[in-house]
Amino acid sequence: MNRIALVDVDGRNFPNLALMKLSASHKAQGDAVEWYSPLFSRPDRIYASKVFSFTPDFQDYAAGDPEPIRGGTGYDPAVKLPDEVERTLPDYSIYPDWTSALGFLTRGCIRNCPWCIVPKKEGGLQEVDDIERIAAGRKSVVLLDNNFLAADEEFVREQLEKAARLGLRLDFNQGLDARLVRFWNAKLLARCRWMRFIRFSCDTMEVLHEVRAAVEVIRGAGYRGEFFCYMLVQDDLEDAEYRLRELVKLKVTPFAQPYRDFSGKAETTKAQRDFARFANVKGGKLCLKMSFKEYYH
Repeated sequence: MNRIALVDVDGRNFPNLALMKLSASHKAQGDAVEWYSPLFSRPDRIYASKVFSFTPDFQDYAAGDPEPIRGGTGYDPAVKLPDEVERTLPDYSIYPDWTSALGFLTRGCIRNCPWCIVPKKEGGLQEVDDIERIAAGRKSVVLLDNNFLAADEEFVREQLEKAARLGLRLDFNQGLDARLVRFWNAKLLARCRWMRFIRFSCDTMEVLHEVRAAVEVIRGAGYRGEFFCYMLVQDDLEDAEYRLRELVKLKVTPFAQPYRDFSGKAETTKAQRDFARFANVKGGKLCLKMSFKEYYH
């Protein structure tokens, strides 16, 4: 039996799926798995995973412990789990407060947005799993797909119909692509149960009218729930403020995110951070009462 220690470098506010799969794989082989402690762990192997490049690295390894095996986008997007580990269902016991299932139905994306690392990391779109297998008996499922609606129509239909039949509560946590919403998939989305929101992204002015159209067609298909929209904030704050105001008018909850480059070295600007704080107050509704300039001056 080997002693395996895990380091979630980003912290444990959101489960690290790679570490959960590694834990499950090693436990299936009879190994002991624990969270790494410099004082108390005596590991034969250490896995350290980091999702975000801007997260400070973990440095507090004890002298004499093995060199960590590092992975995750925050370290190197090219590092991947072995196929047999990737197919392993996660070990949820290492995050005991997390109650939803977690996984990917698809990997990759058909887009090539200049601010996004997904094409470099995962390549083109691939169908990789099944909603019932991911759920594994749990009634809510958080999906990390980057562009689920870009999958083959038959696959999209199969997965959403199965989710509705099983009564699963869904969250496509990274957002759906508003540009790919059509009446046929809007009807399927409207039939599903949602953990809270249907999520989109509205990173440019060009996508704004696509989000507006997607919201309208999904509501027209019978959906009565809420919408949420990630909003990339770059240097043009007037552009960002217009998108913000239009989303709020649509009764879509915005979440503004200042742009960070892949290296994690370039800091977000104070203006971007200030705007994000303004945009995210009270679900964005403050923008209907005052402008960003009025809020900070």
